[in-house]
Amino acid sequence: MRKISLAILLVLQGIFAFAQTDAALSPDWEKKLFNSEYALSILIDAALANAAELEHADAGKLMALEQKKIIKKRFYSGFALTSSYQYGTWNNFGWAGEPVNSFNAFNSPLRANYSLGFNVSLPLGELLSRHNTIKQQDLAIAQVEAGRKLTEREIRQRVITMYQSLVLAKAQLELHQQSFQSAVVSHELAEKQFKSGEIMIDVMSNVQQNYTNTAVALQSAKINYETNLLMMEETIGVRIIDLIQIK
Repeated sequence: MRKISLAILLVLQGIFAFAQTDAALSPDWEKKLFNSEYALSILIDAALANAAELEHADAGKLMALEQKKIIKKRFYSGFALTSSYQYGTWNNFGWAGEPVNSFNAFNSPLRANYSLGFNVSLPLGELLSRHNTIKQQDLAIAQVEAGRKLTEREIRQRVITMYQSLVLAKAQLELHQQSFQSAVVSHELAEKQFKSGEIMIDVMSNVQQNYTNTAVALQSAKINYETNLLMMEETIGVRIIDLIQIK
Protein backbone atom coordinates (compact mmCIF):
# COMPACT_ATOMS: atom_id res chain seq x y z
CA MET A 1 0.00 0.00 0.00
CA ARG A 2 2.87 2.28 0.84
CA LYS A 3 4.53 1.62 -2.52
CA ILE A 4 1.32 2.35 -4.37
CA SER A 5 0.89 5.64 -2.53
CA LEU A 6 4.47 6.57 -3.33
CA ALA A 7 3.91 5.80 -7.00
CA ILE A 8 0.78 7.94 -7.12
CA LEU A 9 2.62 10.78 -5.40
CA LEU A 10 5.44 10.62 -7.94
CA VAL A 11 2.98 10.68 -10.83
CA LEU A 12 1.10 13.66 -9.41
CA GLN A 13 4.34 15.53 -8.78
CA GLY A 14 5.43 14.86 -12.35
CA ILE A 15 2.15 16.17 -13.77
CA PHE A 16 2.22 19.26 -11.56
CA ALA A 17 5.83 20.03 -12.46
CA PHE A 18 5.10 19.57 -16.17
CA ALA A 19 2.05 21.84 -16.00
CA GLN A 20 4.11 24.56 -14.31
CA THR A 21 6.93 24.22 -16.83
CA ASP A 22 4.51 24.27 -19.78
CA ALA A 23 2.79 27.43 -18.51
CA ALA A 24 6.12 29.15 -17.90
CA LEU A 25 7.42 28.28 -21.39
CA SER A 26 4.22 29.26 -23.20
CA PRO A 27 5.23 32.07 -25.60
CA ASP A 28 3.65 35.49 -25.29
CA TRP A 29 2.10 35.38 -28.77
CA GLU A 30 0.38 32.10 -27.92
CA LYS A 31 -1.10 33.56 -24.75
CA LYS A 32 -2.51 36.44 -26.80
CA LEU A 33 -3.79 34.06 -29.45
CA PHE A 34 -5.92 32.13 -27.00
CA ASN A 35 -7.43 35.28 -25.52
CA SER A 36 -10.55 35.34 -27.70
CA GLU A 37 -11.49 38.92 -26.82
CA TYR A 38 -8.11 40.06 -28.13
CA ALA A 39 -7.33 37.67 -30.97
CA LEU A 40 -10.62 36.81 -32.65
CA SER A 41 -11.32 40.25 -34.10
CA ILE A 42 -7.73 40.46 -35.39
CA LEU A 43 -8.04 37.09 -37.11
CA ILE A 44 -11.38 38.02 -38.68
CA ASP A 45 -10.04 41.32 -40.04
CA ALA A 46 -7.00 39.55 -41.49
CA ALA A 47 -9.19 36.88 -43.10
CA LEU A 48 -11.45 39.52 -44.67
CA ALA A 49 -8.43 41.37 -46.04
CA ASN A 50 -7.05 38.15 -47.52
CA ALA A 51 -10.31 36.73 -48.92
CA ALA A 52 -10.21 36.13 -52.66
CA GLU A 53 -14.01 35.88 -52.62
CA LEU A 54 -14.27 39.53 -51.62
CA GLU A 55 -11.81 40.57 -54.32
CA HIS A 56 -14.00 38.72 -56.80
CA ALA A 57 -17.10 40.51 -55.47
CA ASP A 58 -15.38 43.90 -55.71
CA ALA A 59 -14.37 43.19 -59.29
CA GLY A 60 -17.94 42.17 -60.07
CA LYS A 61 -19.24 45.44 -58.66
CA LEU A 62 -16.77 47.46 -60.75
CA MET A 63 -17.87 45.59 -63.85
CA ALA A 64 -21.52 46.29 -63.04
CA LEU A 65 -20.77 50.00 -62.57
CA GLU A 66 -18.92 50.16 -65.87
CA GLN A 67 -21.80 48.39 -67.57
CA LYS A 68 -24.17 51.03 -66.17
CA LYS A 69 -22.02 53.76 -67.72
CA ILE A 70 -22.13 51.95 -71.06
CA ILE A 71 -25.92 51.68 -70.88
CA LYS A 72 -26.26 55.41 -70.20
CA LYS A 73 -23.97 56.30 -73.10
CA ARG A 74 -25.72 53.91 -75.47
CA PHE A 75 -28.46 56.53 -75.89
CA TYR A 76 -26.04 58.74 -77.81
CA SER A 77 -25.14 56.01 -80.29
CA GLY A 78 -28.14 57.09 -82.41
CA PHE A 79 -26.66 60.56 -82.96
CA ALA A 80 -24.14 60.98 -85.76
CA LEU A 81 -22.25 63.82 -87.44
CA THR A 82 -21.40 63.35 -91.12
CA SER A 83 -19.04 65.37 -93.30
CA SER A 84 -17.46 64.97 -96.71
CA TYR A 85 -15.07 66.77 -99.03
CA GLN A 86 -15.09 66.25 -102.76
CA TYR A 87 -12.96 67.79 -105.48
CA GLY A 88 -13.36 67.40 -109.22
CA THR A 89 -15.11 68.45 -112.42
CA TRP A 90 -18.59 68.36 -111.02
CA ASN A 91 -20.33 69.69 -114.14
CA ASN A 92 -19.39 66.52 -116.00
CA PHE A 93 -21.98 64.83 -113.82
CA GLY A 94 -24.61 67.43 -114.45
CA TRP A 95 -23.87 69.33 -111.25
CA ALA A 96 -26.38 72.13 -110.57
CA GLY A 97 -28.23 71.45 -113.83
CA GLU A 98 -25.23 72.27 -116.05
CA PRO A 99 -24.88 70.22 -119.24
CA VAL A 100 -22.11 67.64 -119.37
CA ASN A 101 -19.34 68.20 -121.91
CA SER A 102 -19.34 64.87 -123.66
CA PHE A 103 -16.41 65.75 -125.97
CA ASN A 104 -13.74 66.57 -123.40
CA ALA A 105 -14.73 66.36 -119.79
CA PHE A 106 -11.23 67.36 -118.64
CA ASN A 107 -11.72 70.86 -120.04
CA SER A 108 -14.41 71.48 -117.41
CA PRO A 109 -13.51 73.66 -114.43
CA LEU A 110 -12.43 71.98 -111.16
CA ARG A 111 -14.55 72.52 -108.10
CA ALA A 112 -14.42 71.60 -104.40
CA ASN A 113 -17.54 70.52 -102.53
CA TYR A 114 -18.01 70.39 -98.75
CA SER A 115 -20.91 68.80 -96.91
CA LEU A 116 -21.80 68.55 -93.23
CA GLY A 117 -24.77 66.70 -91.78
CA PHE A 118 -26.34 65.50 -88.54
CA ASN A 119 -28.23 62.19 -88.31
CA VAL A 120 -30.47 60.93 -85.53
CA SER A 121 -31.59 57.32 -85.35
CA LEU A 122 -33.16 56.17 -82.07
CA PRO A 123 -34.96 52.81 -81.97
CA LEU A 124 -38.24 53.43 -80.19
CA GLY A 125 -38.07 50.23 -78.14
CA GLU A 126 -34.62 51.03 -76.81
CA LEU A 127 -35.64 54.62 -76.09
CA LEU A 128 -38.71 53.57 -74.10
CA SER A 129 -36.88 50.83 -72.15
CA ARG A 130 -33.80 52.92 -71.29
CA HIS A 131 -35.05 53.71 -67.79
CA ASN A 132 -35.84 50.04 -67.13
CA THR A 133 -32.45 48.94 -68.38
CA ILE A 134 -30.67 51.38 -66.06
CA LYS A 135 -32.88 50.25 -63.16
CA GLN A 136 -32.05 46.64 -63.95
CA GLN A 137 -28.35 47.44 -63.79
CA ASP A 138 -28.83 49.22 -60.45
CA LEU A 139 -30.44 46.05 -59.13
CA ALA A 140 -27.51 44.03 -60.43
CA ILE A 141 -25.12 46.31 -58.52
CA ALA A 142 -27.24 45.96 -55.36
CA GLN A 143 -27.19 42.20 -55.82
CA VAL A 144 -23.40 42.18 -56.00
CA GLU A 145 -23.19 44.30 -52.84
CA ALA A 146 -25.57 41.98 -51.00
CA GLY A 147 -23.54 38.99 -52.14
CA ARG A 148 -20.42 40.61 -50.74
CA LYS A 149 -22.08 41.08 -47.36
CA LEU A 150 -23.11 37.43 -47.34
CA THR A 151 -19.55 36.42 -48.17
CA GLU A 152 -18.21 38.57 -45.33
CA ARG A 153 -20.62 36.87 -42.94
CA GLU A 154 -19.55 33.43 -44.15
CA ILE A 155 -15.88 34.32 -43.67
CA ARG A 156 -16.54 35.57 -40.13
CA GLN A 157 -18.41 32.38 -39.27
CA ARG A 158 -15.65 30.29 -40.82
CA VAL A 159 -12.95 32.03 -38.79
CA ILE A 160 -14.96 31.67 -35.59
CA THR A 161 -15.40 27.94 -36.22
CA MET A 162 -11.72 27.52 -37.07
CA TYR A 163 -10.71 29.48 -33.99
CA GLN A 164 -12.84 27.29 -31.71
CA SER A 165 -11.33 24.20 -33.33
CA LEU A 166 -7.88 25.66 -32.70
CA VAL A 167 -8.70 26.32 -29.04
CA LEU A 168 -10.02 22.77 -28.66
CA ALA A 169 -6.94 21.33 -30.36
CA LYS A 170 -4.70 23.30 -28.00
CA ALA A 171 -6.61 22.08 -24.94
CA GLN A 172 -6.44 18.48 -26.17
CA LEU A 173 -2.72 18.84 -26.80
CA GLU A 174 -2.13 20.06 -23.25
CA LEU A 175 -4.17 17.18 -21.81
CA HIS A 176 -2.25 14.64 -23.89
CA GLN A 177 1.03 16.25 -22.81
CA GLN A 178 0.02 15.82 -19.18
CA SER A 179 -1.09 12.24 -19.81
CA PHE A 180 2.19 11.48 -21.53
CA GLN A 181 4.21 12.99 -18.69
CA SER A 182 2.24 10.84 -16.27
CA ALA A 183 2.92 7.79 -18.44
CA VAL A 184 6.65 8.63 -18.51
CA VAL A 185 6.80 8.78 -14.70
CA SER A 186 4.76 5.58 -14.40
CA HIS A 187 6.97 3.84 -16.95
CA GLU A 188 10.18 4.85 -15.17
CA LEU A 189 8.78 3.71 -11.83
CA ALA A 190 7.55 0.41 -13.28
CA GLU A 191 10.97 -0.27 -14.80
CA LYS A 192 12.62 0.14 -11.40
CA GLN A 193 10.02 -2.09 -9.76
CA PHE A 194 10.34 -4.70 -12.51
CA LYS A 195 14.13 -4.83 -12.18
CA SER A 196 13.83 -5.25 -8.41
CA GLY A 197 11.22 -7.97 -8.84
CA GLU A 198 8.43 -6.03 -7.20
CA ILE A 199 6.04 -6.37 -10.18
CA MET A 200 5.41 -9.14 -12.67
CA ILE A 201 5.96 -8.99 -16.41
CA ASP A 202 2.25 -8.66 -17.18
CA VAL A 203 2.05 -5.47 -15.08
CA MET A 204 5.14 -4.13 -16.81
CA SER A 205 3.60 -4.98 -20.18
CA ASN A 206 0.45 -3.02 -19.34
CA VAL A 207 2.52 -0.02 -18.25
CA GLN A 208 4.53 -0.23 -21.47
CA GLN A 209 1.36 -0.43 -23.56
CA ASN A 210 -0.11 2.60 -21.77
CA TYR A 211 3.12 4.51 -22.38
CA THR A 212 3.02 3.69 -26.09
CA ASN A 213 -0.65 4.64 -26.42
CA THR A 214 -0.17 7.99 -24.70
CA ALA A 215 2.89 8.72 -26.87
CA VAL A 216 0.90 8.02 -30.03
CA ALA A 217 -2.04 10.08 -28.74
CA LEU A 218 0.31 12.98 -27.97
CA GLN A 219 1.78 12.90 -31.46
CA SER A 220 -1.70 12.83 -32.99
CA ALA A 221 -2.72 15.81 -30.82
CA LYS A 222 0.38 17.73 -31.95
CA ILE A 223 -0.43 17.08 -35.61
CA ASN A 224 -4.06 18.10 -35.07
CA TYR A 225 -3.02 21.33 -33.38
CA GLU A 226 -0.47 22.17 -36.08
CA THR A 227 -3.03 21.40 -38.80
CA ASN A 228 -5.58 23.77 -37.25
CA LEU A 229 -2.88 26.40 -36.89
CA LEU A 230 -1.83 26.07 -40.53
CA MET A 231 -5.42 26.16 -41.75
CA MET A 232 -5.98 29.39 -39.85
CA GLU A 233 -2.80 30.88 -41.33
CA GLU A 234 -3.93 29.86 -44.81
CA THR A 235 -7.21 31.68 -44.22
CA ILE A 236 -5.67 34.89 -42.90
CA GLY A 237 -2.76 34.85 -45.38
CA VAL A 238 -0.02 35.48 -42.81
CA ARG A 239 1.74 33.63 -40.01
CA ILE A 240 -0.21 33.92 -36.79
CA ILE A 241 2.91 34.68 -34.77
CA ASP A 242 3.70 37.63 -37.06
CA LEU A 243 0.11 38.90 -36.98
CA ILE A 244 -0.19 38.73 -33.20
CA GLN A 245 3.21 40.25 -32.53
CA ILE A 246 2.63 43.36 -34.66
CA LYS A 247 -0.73 44.10 -32.99
